[in-house]
Amino acid sequence: MTQQGFLAIWCEMSADDLVDYRNWLTQEHISDRIYSPGFLGVRLFASVDNACAHFILYATESPAVMQAPPYLQILNTPSPWTQRLMVKFGPFDRAAGERVVKIGRGFGSHVLVSRVRSGGVPIDPAQARDALRAFIRLPETVGVRLLKTDRGTTGIQSAEKQMRSGKEGDFDYLLVVEALCEAGAASARDSLAGILQAAIPDVQSHDSLVCKTLYGELPYEGETP
Repeated sequence: MTQQGFLAIWCEMSADDLVDYRNWLTQEHISDRIYSPGFLGVRLFASVDNACAHFILYATESPAVMQAPPYLQILNTPSPWTQRLMVKFGPFDRAAGERVVKIGRGFGSHVLVSRVRSGGVPIDPAQARDALRAFIRLPETVGVRLLKTDRGTTGIQSAEKQMRSGKEGDFDYLLVVEALCEAGAASARDSLAGILQAAIPDVQSHDSLVCKTLYGELPYEGETP
């Protein structure tokens, strides 16, 4: 069976543009993507430490969705609202790839997010899954995802990418831990280094970000016609 795909985005906006940015995301940008073929759902988060810093995570039927004509058409025909806002983006990152491990079935109100760089040695998914179960044994955590970045897919050029600067997706794995509260995500962050070392033995570096949920959208929950 083909693994599900993902698209992850980190973006910081100035306080002056924050309302406009969130309106753009929830009224136009996200819907343009989530109702495109192959998209399954999306969640929008904000950092608990910085309301201007956002994390967005899409799920897709397969990694190939990120290279399919419908999605590429979206990337190459940015709307006027997109063109006006994207040039104002602060620190930004974006990555696409496939889901390697998923533990748990539901979502939490908060997540711990970590971009992981490794030495390039392929992981053993079964070993990684066993190691990542340690997160579930922590208080108030309910799920874990380990996602593998595809630099080729991430690096596809588009009209939108031309409006941004900087390298994107320069890491190997994305870890997302679901928690029921901020304290649960913080507990996962405190245990992050040791669990990562067991799951990805040649891990070289990682960061961490605790976020709260702002918004979610699912194609089957569309508006009433």
